[in-house]
Amino acid sequence: MRLKSVLAAASVTGVALAGFVMSPSASGGLVTTCVGTAGAVTVPGDLVVPAGKSCTLEGTTIEGKVSVRAGADLVISNGTIKGAVGVAEDGYIDAYRTAVTGNVSSTGAYGVYFDESQVAGSYTGKAGKEVAPFVFLGDSQVAKNFTVAAGETLVDSSKIAGNVTGTGGSYVDVINSTLGRALTVSNQTDGALVCGSEVDGAASLTGNAGVQIGTGSSLSTCDDVNYFGGDVTVSNNTVGTAVNGNIIRGNLAGEGNDPAPTGADNRVRGEATGQFADLGAAPAKAQVQRRSAAKAADRVEVTKDKAAERKAEAKDAAADAGPAKL
Repeated sequence: MRLKSVLAAASVTGVALAGFVMSPSASGGLVTTCVGTAGAVTVPGDLVVPAGKSCTLEGTTIEGKVSVRAGADLVISNGTIKGAVGVAEDGYIDAYRTAVTGNVSSTGAYGVYFDESQVAGSYTGKAGKEVAPFVFLGDSQVAKNFTVAAGETLVDSSKIAGNVTGTGGSYVDVINSTLGRALTVSNQTDGALVCGSEVDGAASLTGNAGVQIGTGSSLSTCDDVNYFGGDVTVSNNTVGTAVNGNIIRGNLAGEGNDPAPTGADNRVRGEATGQFADLGAAPAKAQVQRRSAAKAADRVEVTKDKAAERKAEAKDAAADAGPAKL
């Protein structure tokens, strides 16, 4: 039988050929299973990390989409993914200096960690059955919308061109970042922070357990000014709302915050109305108390530690599995 015929038969039946596990995808394309470690090779179709397994890639190009199954781990650095990425329940992806051409989505994933990476599509994160997921963007870019409906969200020193929406999670923190369109954050049980960032669209923060916009330390120590290109609406938040040192080209408005919001040194080009018409600074004692709490729970460090622990476990498991022979 000729080599071309052998390859065709392997693709159809899903047999292993020289360590290269191939099977047809739903669309009829090639699917490669990755368990273990691999380097600078090109995967000609889709890539799957099976449930509970680990795959680490260095300098790898994947021509199709990537699926990280339940409880699986993918650690990729200096790579290229030319399709979409999906992460299942308790799955984890750690991408460093990696470009993704398609969308990235997760459902109940343990975590999604992008460092110095680019996503040409959008990101969507959803809740799962048991796991409280986290998503971290550090020095990274997302070209379209960024939507999260669960867990912990941390955007640090990154750029998102589309709308950013966070609903019903633990917290949403945006630090030293640029958002090209609207920011909408609601119903976060541990609050929301915007520090040293530029939001070119409107911003709405509603129903959160604590809000810090700008300088201060009510949620985390922040020394940098925010710039908002549109209206800022802050309503119905609990625990405490602090709005300090912001430049707002639109209006600053909101009602129903309990306790009443505090703030100072805001430059509002439009109108300040509702509870923000006559903001007063928070008492010094309250600021000191909140600052102590913030130092005890630095969200950036907690998230990085959580990611580092899972990454180390994934790399060990992949190393134990040996070469993936992609």
